[in-house]
Amino acid sequence: MEEKELIKKIQNGSRRHYRELIERYGERLMCDAYKFMKNTQDAEDLYQDTFIKVYENIDTFKFKSQFYTWVYRIMANLAFNRFRKRKKMQIVDDQDDYLWDTLPADHNSEPENKMPKKKLKEKVDKAIANLSPRQKTVFVMKHYEGKKIKDIAAILGCHSGTVKKYLYRATRKLRTSISTL
Repeated sequence: MEEKELIKKIQNGSRRHYRELIERYGERLMCDAYKFMKNTQDAEDLYQDTFIKVYENIDTFKFKSQFYTWVYRIMANLAFNRFRKRKKMQIVDDQDDYLWDTLPADHNSEPENKMPKKKLKEKVDKAIANLSPRQKTVFVMKHYEGKKIKDIAAILGCHSGTVKKYLYRATRKLRTSISTL
């Protein structure tokens, strides 16, 4: 069944078709939820809350964007609200993915100048936890999910310049925080 036809059936009250929608987008949404929350329990909560919110608001979807973009925006806003409610949220856990594994080993520096990846990661974790909720959301979308600035702006419902401002401020705060930790 075509996506548009499926959504229209759900908008007309078909619960059976909503189950198909969950099967269609569930795995992708769970992966994205984990990218935001960085732990399974919080990601599962975000995933579930997102599908509840989608169900409650599917009548407002007007087919002006791709459906997954609309769903992702709901999830990003829910994640932002969680970040805002939890001032000291740790975004990166101990079993972090590719970001830390891609840092090159520093074989040429003096031993006293070496900072093990784990220690650097801990500093970055602490610095990220101190970002504002909006800065944290933009930073994660850009640097952990690899989203483009224009896409982040569309998801968050703001201008590209606003996203750049949050990203600039987040980067500046991170540099300052890391150098003082």
